[in-house]
Amino acid sequence: MTGCGWSACGASVTGAMHQQRGLGCDDAYSYGVAGDFVVAAVADGAGSVSGTSAWGAYVACQSVLGDALQPTFIESYRKATAEHAQKLLRWLFDGALQRVQRHAHATGLDVALLSTTLCVAVANWDKAVFGQVGDGVIAAENDEQIESLLIERKDEYANTTTFIQSDHALDESLRTAVCTDVTAFALSTDGMSYKITDIATGDAYQPFFRGCWQHLRSGAGSTSFAAMLAGIEDDQTGDDKTMVLAALRDVGDRAGVVITESSPPPQAGAPNPVDSEGRTDPLPAAGTDAPTEPLSTKPAQRHWWGRRQRR
Repeated sequence: MTGCGWSACGASVTGAMHQQRGLGCDDAYSYGVAGDFVVAAVADGAGSVSGTSAWGAYVACQSVLGDALQPTFIESYRKATAEHAQKLLRWLFDGALQRVQRHAHATGLDVALLSTTLCVAVANWDKAVFGQVGDGVIAAENDEQIESLLIERKDEYANTTTFIQSDHALDESLRTAVCTDVTAFALSTDGMSYKITDIATGDAYQPFFRGCWQHLRSGAGSTSFAAMLAGIEDDQTGDDKTMVLAALRDVGDRAGVVITESSPPPQAGAPNPVDSEGRTDPLPAAGTDAPTEPLSTKPAQRHWWGRRQRR
């Protein structure tokens, strides 16, 4: 697969409702590409604490990006089995929560004021692992088929969700899936759910994702993608819109170049939210991995695996 690698782009657009109320964007995103390796994250700060929650979303995405691009993490992921890949993903979520808690302490805020959802994807050529806490959207392309993953099943209150700061969220509400032969994926906050999924079932609206990945493979970047997101109207929510796209394609001479991008911090002059000391807890060690459960009832030869944990 000489010259083949991941291309990615991302964008975050302040929703119409936020603009009308004079509020900024509470979403955040980040991604990093290193040849055959890609990491991406999107986060949606709680609207009930608009403004401060934007910092929770930003810190969480920055934490995922910094931890996943460490050489030791990339090496471990390339060697990982499906079960170990899920443990590595959980380590990224643990780090995101720890750093959000540290930022709350450093700024004198209650950690609940930084409440945020979080979607993460890590992939190379042979496998991809996805994780989610909250109500974002994850779509993946495999064998030219597109499928929604890790759909959050709502209780009787459709406008509620779980945040990474919620009690026992990473133990009870973190949903993970491992897939092979993924050729493209997308992570989105819920601001475009009415436009890109069937709200009743959560199924991905395939023409939208197929078209986005085609533009990405044709060389489109974040600027044009942001313009496209800003042009989406009548989304029934007025919420912020944030998405990261990634697709395998021929990248030529850029195969060995590390590329990163992320949304800007919510405000200039604020303290650095991601501590420079890094993690003190080690990467989870590889061990005897238990088999994962099938993600869906589709034929097993498609090699889709996943696990949904109890909420």
